[in-house]
Amino acid sequence: MIRETIANLVLHTHPLVSLLRLLSVLCFAMILDRAVFWCFSALRYRPLPPDIYDCSEPRKGLLLAQLRAAKRRHYTREVLLACLEAPGCKDRIGQSVSEVVDRMSSKLNALELVAKIAPLVGILGTVVGLIMSFCEVGAMANASPTAISKGIGIALKTTADGLVISISASVACVGFKWCIHRAMLKMGRIVCATQYAANVSDLGHGSSPGKQ
Repeated sequence: MIRETIANLVLHTHPLVSLLRLLSVLCFAMILDRAVFWCFSALRYRPLPPDIYDCSEPRKGLLLAQLRAAKRRHYTREVLLACLEAPGCKDRIGQSVSEVVDRMSSKLNALELVAKIAPLVGILGTVVGLIMSFCEVGAMANASPTAISKGIGIALKTTADGLVISISASVACVGFKWCIHRAMLKMGRIVCATQYAANVSDLGHGSSPGKQ
């Protein structure tokens, strides 16, 4: 009983096991942060009505006032506001889209880094555990299974923990990148629609003097 307790204590307090636990906490904290971000984004999303692209001055002024007064704008509203404030200005619209994408991509690089590091730490734990087991075998003529199991336990545990962390982080990265891709498609449609409405409005104003 005492030997099992000591073996479990050593197994759970090994530096590589502690490092993998730290990586797991960081990984799932970042996944939770991004999941909450996208859940709130989905809850706050409201489809834009077709008449919102009406570029008549009274309508445009009222819409700009509503968008500027909103404290927490959805990313679709932010892009729409940039398109209405600076129609045809690619730099202003591009800056707004870039800021939105940067917020969406927050912590994504760190999550990808964890997905790459975790299995390497697991492999290192496997090597260390096997070395510990062979050292026990070499030091004792009649090595007991208990002495060998400590190193093998560390090898298996670190490998399994590293794979679980890496798989979880990789799947989360794929899901979040898919969300960013969908969001960029929505923003692209908004930019195209506002630019088309602005061009149609300009053509209408340009042809009206000729008709008169």
